[in-house]
Amino acid sequence: MMNSILDKIYEYKKIEVNESYKSLSINELINNFSRDSGTSRSFLGSIRDNTLAGKISLVCEIKKASPSKGILKEIFDVSKIAKEYSAAGATCISVLTDTPSFMGSKEDLGIARNSSPLPLLRKDFFIDPYQVFETKYLGGDCILIILSMLSDSQARELYQTAQEIELDSIFEVHNENEFERALSMNAKLIGVNNRNLHTFETDIGTTVNLASKFSDELIIISESGIYNNTQIKMLREKNVNAFLVGESIIKSDNMTKAIQDLLD
Repeated sequence: MMNSILDKIYEYKKIEVNESYKSLSINELINNFSRDSGTSRSFLGSIRDNTLAGKISLVCEIKKASPSKGILKEIFDVSKIAKEYSAAGATCISVLTDTPSFMGSKEDLGIARNSSPLPLLRKDFFIDPYQVFETKYLGGDCILIILSMLSDSQARELYQTAQEIELDSIFEVHNENEFERALSMNAKLIGVNNRNLHTFETDIGTTVNLASKFSDELIIISESGIYNNTQIKMLREKNVNAFLVGESIIKSDNMTKAIQDLLD
């Protein structure tokens, strides 16, 4: 069952999707896939290639604000940030497009697409297949399926839609039950969110506690609460392939150094 925070998000997302559909139908989205956005950059493949080469994969997040911390970066230039992430050694980029909770925008995804060659995750609350088509239209390469706010049938529909239009999908989980649900849907890419959605506190023990279930066939991303290379080294020993890092990079005065410190 969803908690009250996700309930509220779910409700405003329903309104948002309905409004978006009035502006552009799914057929119009498909017909307007640009030549560039029609060619997906492989989010899963990029991380898998790094894993095979024994390299750390960082998914660096473009995030202006968060519900728990407020504004994270006053001077917020999406293009500049995307370019810096790319030059500093990020593997992929996560772009927050949710406005009410994170002060992101859909336009940010397109700006990042035009500013970086890296695969892009559209970080948002997906509840409807429309958003999947919209992601491709906007230039994204990967969607987020948050199991704590979706039924299995909803999650499967999102996943199948993404596969049909050649987008990757991260199944986001917070506990063993959600992890098993992701496996039952043949997930290839699983993100373990270390943030408690009730308290907003982070604990990488969430990833550690699920480590016994990780296998070489899965790509595992540890999300939230990653602040230093010591944590990354420890989690890599637990078969974690990639790390989604937001606040510790975006709040840094030297984002390039922050990324390189995590990679060292």
